[in-house]
Amino acid sequence: MKHAILIVEDDETLRLTVGAFLRRQGFDIDEAATGEQGLGLAHERRHGLVLLDLRLPDIHGLDVIARLQEIDNDALVVTMTAYPEVRTAVAALKAGAYDYINKPFDLEDLASLIARALETRQLRHEVEWRRAQSDVCGIEGLIGDSPAFQNLVAITHKIAASHLPVLIRGESGSGKERVARAVHCQSARAAGPWVTLNCSALAEGLIESELFGHEKGAFTDAKQQRRGLFELADGGTLFLDEIGDLSLNLQPKLLRVLETQRFRRVGGSREIQVDLRIVAATHRNLPEMVKAGSFREDLYYRLNVGAIDVPSLHERRGDILPLARHFLQDAARTTGIPVPELPATIERSLIEHAWPGNVRELRNVMERAVILCENGVIAAAQLPPEISRAVAPAPTFAPTDLGEVLSLAAIELDHIQRVLALCAGNKTRAAELLGITRLTLRNKLKDTDHDGDHEGETESDAA
Repeated sequence: MKHAILIVEDDETLRLTVGAFLRRQGFDIDEAATGEQGLGLAHERRHGLVLLDLRLPDIHGLDVIARLQEIDNDALVVTMTAYPEVRTAVAALKAGAYDYINKPFDLEDLASLIARALETRQLRHEVEWRRAQSDVCGIEGLIGDSPAFQNLVAITHKIAASHLPVLIRGESGSGKERVARAVHCQSARAAGPWVTLNCSALAEGLIESELFGHEKGAFTDAKQQRRGLFELADGGTLFLDEIGDLSLNLQPKLLRVLETQRFRRVGGSREIQVDLRIVAATHRNLPEMVKAGSFREDLYYRLNVGAIDVPSLHERRGDILPLARHFLQDAARTTGIPVPELPATIERSLIEHAWPGNVRELRNVMERAVILCENGVIAAAQLPPEISRAVAPAPTFAPTDLGEVLSLAAIELDHIQRVLALCAGNKTRAAELLGITRLTLRNKLKDTDHDGDHEGETESDAA
């Protein structure tokens, strides 16, 4: 699909030159020599980007920006201005323009700027789509109903409403990035860009250039100016995954951006002002890293103002089956096959598994099971060995005389005791797995004189 770009420029030579160049790049170009002509074209069709000269023969470019926003606030505006008019260009940014480029400019520099602008627009569209796909729990991409999950929902909602930086802690695979996205989508910045960087995926020098951007000639391969992630996330959220892997050299620079919302590009002298929220995540023990001198104490406390702890999957066992069914449906939809059945024996094995890889491991197991499934029913053979070994056939009872027939109450009590043993005597967790309230569980145990004196419960569980 071609991106439509509108060029509003009264200098005919420049307008034709830029238009011809961008057409060769594969863009669909409209051209206007005056502000009113440009606004007329904007009324006729949607443009992903508008290249706008600020000095036009009929109306000022700032007025054009204001009227363009009324026509289509999704279009990004890049202003073209002579170097002495930098103040006017800054005023255009405050009026809603995405960026500016000084005349005369190199066409390749213009192409790079356009590519970044369109990438930002695409990111915004993805954010809006994800918000529309939010699940019924109100936290985008997360599913569950356990007490641990409900606590996570409540904390995330409160912190999202603030403007604080956020530190998300939790085991690998527990869903920290999805919680970070939920913070963004429930915040006042939800309509702004969502930008991510994994701090463990790049070398120190590359991370600095990715975050801060660089000026042309800042280093050997810097053949053109590049805006960094701080600028791309302006007005939105920057998610820094695995913040514990950020080098000590970059940590004070990140702290300064957190405190001042200002920075310089690599090789640049001009300070750039941004308005963004930083959300970081880690599976590492940052307090221990602070003691060891591998993570700055001031940065840790600045990030830790808004802390969210994501529970591991074994801490929210009541969510295992809802998550498993959700992943089955997702995998079936992706592969185009009917959603397979999850037998009770398989459900038991999923609940009993330790899930060291957390939600990510459960997703992978369900996707694999769907691919290998035969006859529309998940079988033990389609599960990894460490899970399939726990699958046992449902107990059968074949009495030889009437005296061996057990009452329903006895069978129910036997099942309750098995689940209690699985939960190490924790009645709250056992009630979740049984699908009953904790009070109902206690009543059933009292009816059979098996309640005991809160044996095996923690102080908080017995409350």
